[in-house]
Amino acid sequence: MVDYNEIADRIFDQLKGFGHTIIIFDKGGRQTADAKKGRSFYSKDQKFTVELKDSSEEDNKNKNVIKIKYGAGTDLDKIKKLIATIRNGIAKKYLLGVDVMPYTGKDIELKDVDNMVKEGLSPTMGSTKTSYQQTEGAKLIIRHNKPVNEEVRGSRSRNISALFIENAQGERFKYPYNHLLAARTMTQHVAEGGTPYDELGQKIISLSEERNQLIQVSSYIKSHGLQEQAGDVHSAVTYRLSEIKNLLGKYNPERITGDIHEADESNLEELKERLTKNIFDESIDGILPKLNGYIKEFKQQNAYKEQFEALKQQVEESETIRVSSLPDLDLMSMVVYESPTINTTELINMVLPVLEDQEIKNGLEQVSNSVREGKIDAMEAENLTRSIIGKCEVARPRLADYMERQVFESIAKKYSIEQILK
Repeated sequence: MVDYNEIADRIFDQLKGFGHTIIIFDKGGRQTADAKKGRSFYSKDQKFTVELKDSSEEDNKNKNVIKIKYGAGTDLDKIKKLIATIRNGIAKKYLLGVDVMPYTGKDIELKDVDNMVKEGLSPTMGSTKTSYQQTEGAKLIIRHNKPVNEEVRGSRSRNISALFIENAQGERFKYPYNHLLAARTMTQHVAEGGTPYDELGQKIISLSEERNQLIQVSSYIKSHGLQEQAGDVHSAVTYRLSEIKNLLGKYNPERITGDIHEADESNLEELKERLTKNIFDESIDGILPKLNGYIKEFKQQNAYKEQFEALKQQVEESETIRVSSLPDLDLMSMVVYESPTINTTELINMVLPVLEDQEIKNGLEQVSNSVREGKIDAMEAENLTRSIIGKCEVARPRLADYMERQVFESIAKKYSIEQILK
């Protein structure tokens, strides 16, 4: 039996041996610091991926189980030796094939890797009335109210009448909403031994319920022509719907359970007025406190973005940025961080102590806090920090300061402190 953990560990060793800075993804698409759990490895410096495809996965129909994908900015000459080592060493030893292919006509960025890493479920297949997706330990069953047309792309994701999740023991659970994205996430959860009734299972279901309520509010605003008087309400609803989609688009239990938003009971009557054309629709009354909270958070999010853009502009307009010493970036390349958030905040923490420009320092501290809170994209913050590093110049003391210090030192040598104070 092939030990994929051992192979993953060897792939990681080779990547590090060739000097690449690597981010590791496990089988579920989550970032990890454990190389043995790695099934996709992303090189930040050369922007290519090495994917290890487990042959037990149903979507793996061929023997090319190590896939190397490169982007437009990848220097193929620099990774030729690595590819040869993987092909002639690791692949040959474990009787695996190697596929080397271009990704697209652009660079592979970290966000692209998130999309490339499989969610852990097999491709959707089945009959004209029923579709299936499965992983080891669970199966998703999709019932359709119209026949599936195989010639139409995505037809197995449409016309859904019911969704069921089945565990390894054959126990079946009907997902309470026709929300395919959430049902897929629940299937992953069940595959890992969870149930729809535990904390994570209930959270997934609550996100589907919340999505339905928000869609109802969005439709209500549009159908009653309230876009103008409820402009920021609609913007907050749209933003939250996007958040829910991102949360459920990649199975990550920590992110899902960590999604906590406070309701706001203040000024609800004012919010009702903004959502009233002639008569207020009582069916959306229950979501108003949450909606109020989202509006407050949406405004805060915009404030964070404005601060970020202001700092970005300030850095762009600066010819040089004064520092007491240059940050040691070699240290960063020696460490593999378990998430881009940690990687970015560690980079910022290396720059902050040496910054002499107090305004930029204060702005970068705020950026670091916003990254940790998930308010600003980690990669955008990293790019800004590297722009700051690129303009760093060690501050030299002014001549006047130097002369003043020399005079003081000369006086201090001749007289005691008591004499100087007199």
